[in-house]
Amino acid sequence: MPFCQFSSESVISNSTSVDNVFINEFLPYANDTCVKVYLYGLYKCTTPNTYDNTLQSFSTVLGIDEEDIYSAFLYWQEQGLVQVLSTEPFEVIYNPIKSAISNTKKYNKDKYANFNIQLETVLKGKNITLNEYYQYYEFMEVYHMEPEALILIVEYCVRAKGTKVGYSYVLTIAKNWAHDGITSYEKVDEKLRELEQNSTEIGELFEILGIKRIATIDEKEYLNKWKKDYGFSFTTIKEICKNNKKKKKIITNFDKLDAIFKKYYEMKLSTIKEIENYEKEKEGLYKVSRTICKNLGLYYDNIEPVSTTYTQKWTLMGFSDDVLLSIANYCFKSSIRSLDGMDNIINKFFKLGIITMEALNEYFNSVLKADEQIKEILEKLGMVRNVNKFDRDFYKIWTEEWNISSELLNEAINMSQNKNNPMQYLNRLLSLWHSQGVKNIEECKKYNLQEGQNKSKNNRNFSTQRDYSQIDVTALFDNLEEIEL
Repeated sequence: MPFCQFSSESVISNSTSVDNVFINEFLPYANDTCVKVYLYGLYKCTTPNTYDNTLQSFSTVLGIDEEDIYSAFLYWQEQGLVQVLSTEPFEVIYNPIKSAISNTKKYNKDKYANFNIQLETVLKGKNITLNEYYQYYEFMEVYHMEPEALILIVEYCVRAKGTKVGYSYVLTIAKNWAHDGITSYEKVDEKLRELEQNSTEIGELFEILGIKRIATIDEKEYLNKWKKDYGFSFTTIKEICKNNKKKKKIITNFDKLDAIFKKYYEMKLSTIKEIENYEKEKEGLYKVSRTICKNLGLYYDNIEPVSTTYTQKWTLMGFSDDVLLSIANYCFKSSIRSLDGMDNIINKFFKLGIITMEALNEYFNSVLKADEQIKEILEKLGMVRNVNKFDRDFYKIWTEEWNISSELLNEAINMSQNKNNPMQYLNRLLSLWHSQGVKNIEECKKYNLQEGQNKSKNNRNFSTQRDYSQIDVTALFDNLEEIEL
């Protein structure tokens, strides 16, 4: 603890000195968060050893996220007013403001003499600070923009916002354009002509939307984006705005309008006819989507993601509404109760060419018919239970992949009766016959006779102490019930 110090009451009752250079050269161009952080930090410099002189305390007192406080101090570091000594723990030291001004990068006055004259003319006697000049110089040096091009941008911003427009607003626009390679006088002039052309058109949009004010540069940029990047005609843009107004969805925020145009663009809807057809079908898609979710046992407050992610895709694949609802019922009964699960089933049906109600009913009938035949097999094997997925998979392999005839299947069923594991025995028997090329009853009898002879021969060769590693697989299979391993 220091030998002498002010009491906390004394500190609060005293004042914090703010240099006029800060007020004149820096405060007008910094955002509210940066100013609050700087001034509160300046105040805490008077009591550096207090418990609440921490990043966490700053955040609590100012109501600003720690990350934003960190960003604010980085901004002031760029201006030369502070120096961030450490991030863990977070430590900042305040520099003398006069030192920050004196350390500002020096520029050749002659190089920018003509720029200075033009800037003063455009801003019509506005008091341009030394820091403001340096910000313009720094931008031109970093982004290699021609001074004449930057003057064009300043003129445009003045027409939009008046001579009090801040340099930060001007440079934000200039940086965006510079990132697009617009740095020469000719390219900036071309860009401004595009925006001026948009002025007349955006006036029409404002009238449609009921907006009574001058359009901002950002709004003109949006219109340019919709026409140039998204490829919409101005006629289509107007109709989209009219349609939103008719639906009592009057959107005056161009960020929200941009989201609408972006959605149409990503959906490859470019004409007003395509868009209107989509909007008409959308309500139908919403209705079907709700019913699908209901059939699956699902509920969503916002049905739009379901419609755009699933239902619309299924519809584009060729599935009609009634087919989708039938598939949803099928999924529910099959314990498939998610949209992803239904999507997998639909993809399988699509690969099989089952997209119509007729094809779907035919498929379901074939499944029911197969289930009836499987159930008969289970009953013959003495197995009292419902048909399951494994039964269906086995039956499909026997009849479709192995082409086992019905008489050969019946023979195998008869041989599998009264076994401890009849389904396992049946599956192995059919697999063995398939691997040996047995196709009918006659071949089956010959094969069984031959195997019987082989079995007798093998039994004679067995020693009293059996070596099970040498037992023939077929013989073991035939004696499945008698031999216990």
